[in-house]
Amino acid sequence: METGLLESLRKYRPRENKDPLENFITEAFAWILNNHPDFSEFFIDDISSKMQIQGMKGKDCEWRTQYNFDGVFPDMVCRSNNTAIVFENKAWSSLHENQLKNYKDYASKNFDESKIVLITATKYQHAQNPDLALCWSDIYKLISAWLDNNSDSPFIFGDFLRLLKSEGMGPPAPISHKSILYYYASIDLKQNIGNLIKRVENEDWSKNIKQDFKLSVVNEKRGLAYGERWGRMGLDLLNSWTPGIFVGILLDGKDHCTKPINAAKGPDFCLILDFGSNLHSQYPSNRHYIEFVKIVSKKITDLNNGWEFYHHLDDNEVKNKNKWHPIHIRKPMLDVFVGSKTIEEQTNRFYETANQIIKIVTDEACFWFLKDEMKKTLYRLNLKA
Repeated sequence: METGLLESLRKYRPRENKDPLENFITEAFAWILNNHPDFSEFFIDDISSKMQIQGMKGKDCEWRTQYNFDGVFPDMVCRSNNTAIVFENKAWSSLHENQLKNYKDYASKNFDESKIVLITATKYQHAQNPDLALCWSDIYKLISAWLDNNSDSPFIFGDFLRLLKSEGMGPPAPISHKSILYYYASIDLKQNIGNLIKRVENEDWSKNIKQDFKLSVVNEKRGLAYGERWGRMGLDLLNSWTPGIFVGILLDGKDHCTKPINAAKGPDFCLILDFGSNLHSQYPSNRHYIEFVKIVSKKITDLNNGWEFYHHLDDNEVKNKNKWHPIHIRKPMLDVFVGSKTIEEQTNRFYETANQIIKIVTDEACFWFLKDEMKKTLYRLNLKA
């Protein structure tokens, strides 16, 4: 029996101390998908192509909410024959423990083919390894794209977009809801990283550096955390930028003209090579620099454990290159510290991880040849780094 939209939503009306937003949005979205097969086909074709699911036919879909998976209830299930896409929809809440695993276990036993899709308010809620993770803003864009070619569509599409927008889940605003939501946590993060820098500063950093060692930390300035400058927090390990070596966290890549490896995972843990302004016309064509890029990029790639050799000068998406900081060896900070629970564990993790990458850099003779030549260039021209 066909169910009307208002009838579907009635059971999720707000009550005292309870605002069932997730269920409300789910029922409204499911009703649209059930009652407008042209859009349903467009939606399924789009997400199926991202997941490479073979047995899902957009025209033959059946949409159900609160499907009983042996006592657990995913928000939406789309079935075509015995193929299923299982949806878990979140507004601002997090997944329960093993929530997606429970769906996967049931689906793998009861359907010929199945995939799990997670839809949330922000990327920060993406967890538990779904086959596809989306934000409601992605759904907003999909509906908008479909409406561009279906201008005579019923009012419900526009109303649903207005609902997402009013709840902060439409296109990002200049002051985004997630930036407000995580504001205090971000302040704590800077202070905690500053405390970590104070601890690792006392470790032995000279063991993998053959010459020119000089440990320095940016002094704390008003409004900044300990060790913070140019959007990064950490340690400088050499006495001049010919080049210099920085190790630490790049919190904000605006000054460096870079973006993180994976914004959903937050800032990157980095080793960055720095060159003074008087060398910007010299080092890119230097034979030792070119050799260093070739050798070390291969070494980092061969590690095959999440590290990336990023050569900023080769990034075609960046128009105005920052020649101060051309080489980043980086990995998401979250991946470096995953599983650590104490300040001692994180101090050790920082020190051991940084030294692993420092050794790769300083073991190369071409790095020291480069540094010697850049020093001689400055001396010959009577310039400073």
